[in-house]
Amino acid sequence: MQARTARRQEEILSMPNPRAATISLDSRSLPDTNRNAIILDAFDRLQMGGVLELPDERDPRALRNELQQRRAGRFSWVARNRGSGRWTVRIERIDERADVATFLSHCTPFINARQATVRELSATASERSYRAAELIFDEGEMWPYLAFVRSGKVVYSLLSADGKTHSLGERLAHDPLNETSTFDGGGATTRAEALIDCALVLLPQEAVLRACRADSDVAIGFLTEMSQARRRSIDTIADLAFAHVLQRVAKFLLSYAPATTGMAKGLSGVENLSQAQIAAAAGTVRDMAARALLRLKNAGVVELDRGRVKALDRVRLEAFARNVQAPPI
Repeated sequence: MQARTARRQEEILSMPNPRAATISLDSRSLPDTNRNAIILDAFDRLQMGGVLELPDERDPRALRNELQQRRAGRFSWVARNRGSGRWTVRIERIDERADVATFLSHCTPFINARQATVRELSATASERSYRAAELIFDEGEMWPYLAFVRSGKVVYSLLSADGKTHSLGERLAHDPLNETSTFDGGGATTRAEALIDCALVLLPQEAVLRACRADSDVAIGFLTEMSQARRRSIDTIADLAFAHVLQRVAKFLLSYAPATTGMAKGLSGVENLSQAQIAAAAGTVRDMAARALLRLKNAGVVELDRGRVKALDRVRLEAFARNVQAPPI
C-alpha cells in the first residue's frame, strides 16, 4: 500500500503543472472606447486559475501596464509576438500570496515544467527587495543568479563612455533577468536597475542549468522566452535604424496610452517620466525628445504639464507611431 502511494506521488510530481481551461476573447473586435474595460471585466469574472486568451493585432504593452496598475499581483502574463503585428496574450488569475514554487510555475519557462522540477528549483531560491533606482547588476558583472521579477519594475539599460544612458526596456512581474549570462557563462549584457521598488526571486545559475538538463520542457521554455527577447531586440534595432525620433517617441508613449477614444489621462507612471528618460527610451538625446513632445502637443496628441506627459490621445498617437502623419523633425 505504501509502495503504491509513493509511486502515485511520484507520478503526480512528474506531471506538468495543471492548467485551467482557456477562455478566448477576440480583442480585435472590441471598440477603442472601452476596450480595456471589457478585458478587465472579463478578467475579474475568472475563477482562481482561470485563463483569458486574447488574439491581438497591436502591441499589448499598454494593456499590461494597465493591468499592472489596476490588478497588480493578481495575474500572470504571457505575450507572444508572432511577427507582422500579430500577438497572442495569455492572462491567468493567480493568488498574489502564493509561495515561491507557485510563483515560478506562472513564469514562462516553467509553465509546462514538471511539478517536481519547480519544487526542486524553489528550494534553492531566495528573495530580495530593491529600492527605486538601486542597481541590481551592472553590464559585464558576473552576477551568479537568474532572477524573476516578483513585483515592481526593472529597467534594462546601456551606459556609454560619455555617460549617456539608453534604455532597452522594462521587465515586469514574472519576467526573467540575466538569461544570457546564465546560459553562456559570460558577464551581464546590460545594466539592470529597479525602476520602482521591486522584489526579485533569485535562482542560482547552476540550479537552473540542472533543471534544463533534467526537464526538457524547461529548456524549451527558456528557448521560447529568449526567442521572444530576440524579436524585441530586432524591433528595437529596426526602430533605431529606420524610424525617426518623433515616431520612436510616439511608439514609446503608446505603452502608457489607455485604450480609449480622445484625450485621456495617461497610465500610472507616465507623469513621472522626465524628458531625459523618454529620450533614453527612444534612443535619442533630451533636446530631440523635447522637440518631439512639443510637436505632439501642438498636434493635439498629448497634453503636457511642465514638460511632463499627463494625457494622451491613443488614436492620434498610433498615427504618429505608424508614421502616417509624422514627417521627420
